Amino acid sequence: MISRALQRIYPALIPHAVMSFGREQVLRFMGRPRGAHASDQVQTDRRRGPDGVRVKHWLNKNSLKAYDKGSVLRDEATINEPKDFRVWRGPENNPAGKNKWRILRRSVADLHRRAHVSRAATGRYLTALAAVHVSTPLAQEAATVCQPVRREGRRHRALNPFGQADAQLLAIINRGEFALNGFRNRDVRAKLYEATDDSKLLRHQTAAIGRRLLLLRAHGLIKKVSRTHRYVVTAKGRRIITALLAARQASTEQLTAFAA
Repeated sequence: MISRALQRIYPALIPHAVMSFGREQVLRFMGRPRGAHASDQVQTDRRRGPDGVRVKHWLNKNSLKAYDKGSVLRDEATINEPKDFRVWRGPENNPAGKNKWRILRRSVADLHRRAHVSRAATGRYLTALAAVHVSTPLAQEAATVCQPVRREGRRHRALNPFGQADAQLLAIINRGEFALNGFRNRDVRAKLYEATDDSKLLRHQTAAIGRRLLLLRAHGLIKKVSRTHRYVVTAKGRRIITALLAARQASTEQLTAFAA
């Protein structure tokens, strides 16, 4: 018998998973660092069975699903096509060779990585599902980034998520391709500027991006990965950025209907 708590929230989870999780979200859940390939097939469907309702997302032959099982919500990741994922290892014929990201193998040799990928995928999925029940008004969430903050004694300006420049930056760092391994200054620069061979202009662009990333760090939207030049979006950042970008794209009619 489904528990009362799950019975109360589950009817909202399924439509949210079907309607809100598109191609980019499924790729992010599955930890694809470079986004979609030309041959990728991403699908989502909802199915009702004798025991309840389940929603399932496919990335080629790999899947991620959630369903009500007894008194709990269960989510599962199934990897049938390991070549869609990578593992940090040496060459198979020379384990002592140089490590790099290589194709995940079907054998038990990469079982630890398979478990890590699956656990990370279900974790990202559940975090995204949990957002549907956040009852904090957007104005309250946005207030934390729409006012100046001080970090390490230095004042940082407020963000303007409805302005073109800040909204463009937030959309870039929120891209699915950066969800697993994070992003670097150069990754953001490549999205904002045309390629150039002018070293002086390149330094100017790099410094400008660095200042903007520092601003996002001050607001707690991103954090630096230790001992690397990479950044990742924080849980707070993912929640606020997703809500702000959705609000920015919504029509006045939709927002009025939600407020009614």
